Amino acid sequence: MNFFCRLLGHTWVPKFDSPKTRWNTGESAAELIATPTGKPRLYDECARCRAQQDAPVRSRETKAS
Repeated sequence: MNFFCRLLGHTWVPKFDSPKTRWNTGESAAELIATPTGKPRLYDECARCRAQQDAPVRSRETKAS
């Protein structure tokens, strides 16, 4: 853990990992089929020490005028 993280606390920044896409041929070898290699991941990462934690569920609130 970074000295500043111990002193001031972590500075969490939202991050997103998108999986790579593998392109495979179909049975006829004339078309390409996209296959994801994993699931997308939403997490928080400390800007100083790169520690990671699962992102809390954030709700999108809209304010009516």
